[in-house]
Amino acid sequence: MRYINIEKVESGMVLAKEVFDDDGRVLLAANTILTKEYIIRLSIRGYQGVYIEDELSRGIQIDEVISIELRNEGAKAVKEGNIDSLKSIAKNIVSQLLEKDKSISLDIKDLRTYDNYTYKHSVNVAVISTVIGIYLSYDEESLYELCLAALMHDIGKTKIDPGIINKPGRLSMMEYRIVQEHARYSYDILDENCLISARTKQAVLHHHENEDGTGYPDRLVGDEIPPYAKIIHVADVYDALTSKRPYKKPYALSEAIEYLMGGSNVLFDRNAVEAFLEAVPVYAKGIDVVMTNGERAIVVSNTSNPLRPIVRLVDSGKDIDLSNDKDYISVTIAPHTVVENDFTSVYERFEFD
Repeated sequence: MRYINIEKVESGMVLAKEVFDDDGRVLLAANTILTKEYIIRLSIRGYQGVYIEDELSRGIQIDEVISIELRNEGAKAVKEGNIDSLKSIAKNIVSQLLEKDKSISLDIKDLRTYDNYTYKHSVNVAVISTVIGIYLSYDEESLYELCLAALMHDIGKTKIDPGIINKPGRLSMMEYRIVQEHARYSYDILDENCLISARTKQAVLHHHENEDGTGYPDRLVGDEIPPYAKIIHVADVYDALTSKRPYKKPYALSEAIEYLMGGSNVLFDRNAVEAFLEAVPVYAKGIDVVMTNGERAIVVSNTSNPLRPIVRLVDSGKDIDLSNDKDYISVTIAPHTVVENDFTSVYERFEFD
């Protein structure tokens, strides 16, 4: 199977994975033959793309990091603000991820819609944060506290006008300050719950603090920032960058990874970024790429060199190991073109998403 951006999906393509609606119900089943009407409806609903099955991508298997059922349960609980359910879901996320140990590879591109972004985003951030914690050798109880904090990091957004959160343009300074209050709102919602650890609450409060003290709400610096908050910050920014929003296009995975690497020790904790890089390949399986020699290909699997995966050429169907094939020793994957937004203005918009 392979991932196709929605604008490149064509009639007659066959779905490889189910497409779900905002409530976790199946919109289109696997093996559905896509029609022009289906494609238009998916585009209108805000889907970034779909997984398809075809001859070119035969044999490429993309496994779910956690089950679809658990992902949908998590989004529903976040939407409802059901803290008791979120506790159970956090334990189940940790359990499913620990079953994979360090064989976890977050090479799946999640399908997101505009309306449910906040809720699916929280689940994505919880999964990514927990995986980072696993690579940092956290024990199970710490992973649970971290996962729960990540699930609830944006719960305070319910107290902010949706018109500001989803504004299709740059925020005014006043609107931006209103949005910044969501971290304190989230903390206040959890503060009176004695069954939630202080470490979880502090992570929720401080997940927008930067290493250099330019973050919020308390402008903490370096070691003043709680460890869980450092991890959630990395996961939050990565998922926000790679998501389509009303005010920006999604960044390529490689672009988002470069941003995190460039922000190490300035915006982000270096250890958290390095653990993230162990789990997240620069080029996800099943995505389209263009080589520096002009050839188009799809990624089949990754190698020990994250910048030189095994790819399948579109024209010939031949698999090429870019880390070993002598005929491709000087060929690399061409960098993606950065979207027109400059990084500074995008960061100001997406950092609270």
